[in-house]
Amino acid sequence: MGKRQEMALETRQKLIDAVKRLSETKRYNEMSIDDITQEAGVAKGSFYTHFKRREDIVSVIALERFELVKEKSSADNLDIVMQISEFLIESVNIIEDNTLEVGQQWYRSVTSPVDGETLGMSKLDYDRQFISNLLKNAVDKDVLKSETDVDALTLQIVSLYYGAVALWCMSDGEISQVDIVRNFCKNELASIIGKYRI
Repeated sequence: MGKRQEMALETRQKLIDAVKRLSETKRYNEMSIDDITQEAGVAKGSFYTHFKRREDIVSVIALERFELVKEKSSADNLDIVMQISEFLIESVNIIEDNTLEVGQQWYRSVTSPVDGETLGMSKLDYDRQFISNLLKNAVDKDVLKSETDVDALTLQIVSLYYGAVALWCMSDGEISQVDIVRNFCKNELASIIGKYRI
């Protein structure tokens, strides 16, 4: 890696770290680009070299948190229902923590991305892949039947998750995505997956 690339990565990380520090005293939607670049000690134009808008940097930070959730949800000592429940509930908590404005922007980036925007679709692929891998692993360990339709089951689970996020965004936070997902995990997920148990 060349010196210029190293400096670019350093600047990008400074911006990310600045948002993390600012989030200790401000909500994401209260931070301006000026606040972020001033906290990072970089020129305002540097922000736009790395991110299109404030929500993009927040999404990068959220993805770091999703990685931690993914690790926790992958624990071998958890049953498949608990693994998926842990992932879904913690994920909607992260989305809600990042404020409604950020959630709405993230949802828009999935449903109608602007030129070159990939964060929303990357998150959808991330979620589908992770849940699919959990289910495939359960099949491999003879927890679920070999004929389990992993793709259909993954789509059913992801549809509920994204539907809960959509309702929260469209209702301006009046409908709780966390409640929807918790109720689904508590009352329905076990019976949906139960059909495939050995």
